[in-house]
Amino acid sequence: MTPRRGARPWPINLFALTLLTIATLNLAAALLDLQGQQEFLRTLGLGFMQNRDGAIIASSAWFTIELIPIVLVWVAASRFARGFITVMAAIKALLLLGDLLLFYALPGLMVGQAIALAAVALLYTRDADAWFAKEEVNPETFG
Repeated sequence: MTPRRGARPWPINLFALTLLTIATLNLAAALLDLQGQQEFLRTLGLGFMQNRDGAIIASSAWFTIELIPIVLVWVAASRFARGFITVMAAIKALLLLGDLLLFYALPGLMVGQAIALAAVALLYTRDADAWFAKEEVNPETFG
C-alpha cells in the first residue's frame, strides 16, 4: 500500500469522518451495553462469544474491520476499497429493504443507514474520482 500524497479532497475527508463516527458510535453503544451485545451475538447463532469478554472482543474486532476500508480509501486511494465499500453498502441496503418493518420500529436505524449511504455516494463525486485516478507508474520501479 503506497500512501497517496497531497491534500485529500473534501468528499474523501467527509466520507472518512462520517464512517469513522458511525463505527465509533457503534463500538461505544456495544461496549456500554455488553449484555445487549451478548444477546445480539447469541441471535446470530454462531455458537461463540457467549460471555462478556467475547462481546468485547467481537465488538472491537468489528470496529477494526470497519476501519480497514476507510483507511484504504483515505490513505491509499484504493479503488478496490471503494468498490468493496459500494458493494457492501448495496447489499446492506437490499437486506434492510427486505425488512421495512425494522425501519418503523427503529427510525434511528433508517437515519443512520441514510447517512452511511450518502457517505458512500461521496466516493463518486468529481473530486473523489480525481483522488482515485490512477497514478502513472515510475519506469525506474521495474528497472
